[in-house]
Amino acid sequence: MLLMGNVGQQLDIEDIEDDMVRLRARITSQQSTDRTQDEALITLRREVTDLKLVVGELARLLVATGALPAEAVERLVRGVDRT
Repeated sequence: MLLMGNVGQQLDIEDIEDDMVRLRARITSQQSTDRTQDEALITLRREVTDLKLVVGELARLLVATGALPAEAVERLVRGVDRT
């Protein structure tokens, strides 16, 4: 009887250890996914910032060369800001 109790406890311990291994793997996988998503967001933020700078400079050049009136650019910017 005592032997069966020890075997049962050992099996329970092994089940708990297996559950911990699976949980650790799930957490590691989630952290990896989170890290990948964080890196993608950082890249997108940099790209958006770069695009804003380019668009701003292009607008200034278009106005400075007289290719586009400043009022047209202002209307366009206000329209984008509303969305």
